[in-house]
Amino acid sequence: MPTIYETVVRSPAYQSAKKQLIDALRQELGAITQPRPSAADLKAQYEELVKQVADLRGRELFYKFIGSGAGNGPFIELADGSVKYDLITGIGVNFFGHGNLELFEAEIDSLWCHVMQGNLGPNPEYGALMKELLSLVGAKSRLKHVWLTTCGATANEIALKIVRQKKFPASKIMAFKECFAGRTTALQEITDNARYREGQPTYGEVHYLPFFNQKSTLSATDQAAGVITSMKEEFARQPGRFACLEFEIVQGEGGFNAAPREFLLPIIEEAKRNGLAIWVDEIQTFGRTGEVFCYQRLGLDEHIDVATVAKLLQTGAVLYTQEYNPKAGLISGTFAGSSGGLRAGRKGLELLKTKLAGPNGRIRQLEKLSNSEFERIKAGPNGKHLVDYTVIGGMIAFTLFDGTLDQAKKYLFKLWDLGAIAFYCGHGPYRIRMLPPFGVMTDEQLRHVFKLFDEAITETARELRI
Repeated sequence: MPTIYETVVRSPAYQSAKKQLIDALRQELGAITQPRPSAADLKAQYEELVKQVADLRGRELFYKFIGSGAGNGPFIELADGSVKYDLITGIGVNFFGHGNLELFEAEIDSLWCHVMQGNLGPNPEYGALMKELLSLVGAKSRLKHVWLTTCGATANEIALKIVRQKKFPASKIMAFKECFAGRTTALQEITDNARYREGQPTYGEVHYLPFFNQKSTLSATDQAAGVITSMKEEFARQPGRFACLEFEIVQGEGGFNAAPREFLLPIIEEAKRNGLAIWVDEIQTFGRTGEVFCYQRLGLDEHIDVATVAKLLQTGAVLYTQEYNPKAGLISGTFAGSSGGLRAGRKGLELLKTKLAGPNGRIRQLEKLSNSEFERIKAGPNGKHLVDYTVIGGMIAFTLFDGTLDQAKKYLFKLWDLGAIAFYCGHGPYRIRMLPPFGVMTDEQLRHVFKLFDEAITETARELRI
């Protein structure tokens, strides 16, 4: 006997209404195909909306950015009627673009049911997402369990609790300089940015290690040896005090700094020899770098004890081995995610598995195209202004001019005026940062984006008189 839920979603009336809705959305959203300026008759209303948001939160928006709610692929419509390429996608959340009807069709059957699901009383979407996520960890991985939560910061908080419980009374963390773990009370101390903990207490729980320096004359192996020397000194100074090594394979906010296997593996092995848990923070890299998990790209699968993911998953999750399965009572949480988000997350995993990830997947194709476009700019008249660039799947950053914050902001607002939204990262040099929707972008759209990059360089250089 079917449940009432099954009866509803299988009924002809429901299926017909759903089809009509999706067809209508496809027709209307399909008209959004390129950047366009704002509508004159919406300008005053839009300015008032922007001011209202700034007044309510006590701080101005970085951009005058308020979405209308509509979009199509890499394009987002703002409430002033303008359309722009969204190349930062909510700091990576909207990897599958805007108005994605594949995700919406997956979500729709839950929109009239529970808004949120929790760890006490979940629906089938809860277990289905966990099962699909664990099926993608790789044959060599020891990750066996997963706990769902609502965002990356909460996922990292849970991971920290898990490793500290397992390694009690050890509590200290080894992390890399320039890392970002979050802004909660605990995570602000791991995050290597003093501005984020201004006026906050710190407890000396983190020892920072040098991260891989691509510009160094030393090889990755030699750099790792230097880091290991620092680790050994700290182990000798504070024996038995360290619980884990926490790291991003590609540092997001730190500047899109990437470390190769030859650097990370010896450090991981040294940490293991000293009893540390290996916790990889994949909040931003997950699904974005050409493999489902970035650790797979470097062949580190079997070494990971705890992994955290979020953003394009549309919720947060902590994955851990059987050894690190926490005791009852340590972790819980009212929310595991919205019902629609859990369904969309599972659909996203399906798209990664079937179309996007892997050596011949769509992400690697767009990675290759991005590199060639940067080389085109480098060979042209603006090459003198393009200091460097980084492309790792859908994590893209580049440095312009002298790499100052003022220059980066001037460039970003030029790009905004031309119809594309990006952001910045790093702490000196400041770099232009993109997390583009590689889940939906076409080659033609990506080439157009790079033409806008080139044009914005020209206009910014002219303004800076360089």
